[in-house]
Amino acid sequence: MAKLPPHFFVYGALAIGGLGALTASISQSMVYPWQLWFTDMMDAQTVKAYEAPMRSPAEGSVSKRFRPYGDAYGQSVTRMTPEGQALKSPYDSSDPELLETGEWAYGVYCAPCHNTRAEGNGPVTQNKPNEGQRRFQMPAPALVGPKGSLSLNPMTTDGYVYLTIRNGGAIMPSYGMQLSEKEIWGIVAYLRKLDK
Repeated sequence: MAKLPPHFFVYGALAIGGLGALTASISQSMVYPWQLWFTDMMDAQTVKAYEAPMRSPAEGSVSKRFRPYGDAYGQSVTRMTPEGQALKSPYDSSDPELLETGEWAYGVYCAPCHNTRAEGNGPVTQNKPNEGQRRFQMPAPALVGPKGSLSLNPMTTDGYVYLTIRNGGAIMPSYGMQLSEKEIWGIVAYLRKLDK
């Protein structure tokens, strides 16, 4: 009897496995005719967006208090409108707890770009033109100090700063989803304290 080559057994095993899969698939399609070969996403039982009203959260679930815009001011208020310029903090800006909250929030969310003392060119930008290092075309500006926008620009009212943090600026992202209203006003109070 002739000796069979080793790869003969590999091909034989693959053929038997493939035949078994084909048989299982055909027998399955007889029971579930809509599922002949593949499950298609088009045939999946899904709820398409806006086909049904928004569902209530599950009972016992914990809300993350997602409020990208403050309840009192609404989405339409922007920093360049008279209403935006006139916004005032509902908190006492000299409250030590508010200042501590503002210092913490500034250190986490603002300092990477604006530096720890709000003097601009933070570690994220690391712009050193003399050394040929320029990561951003426009580094984050100084907020306090002799070149700080809070003291130089009369347009930077507390409302303007609050709305810039909440809604974002020219290249600055919005932090309205990450920070609560009190934390944003705390940052404003902390910046005003630094600017003295």
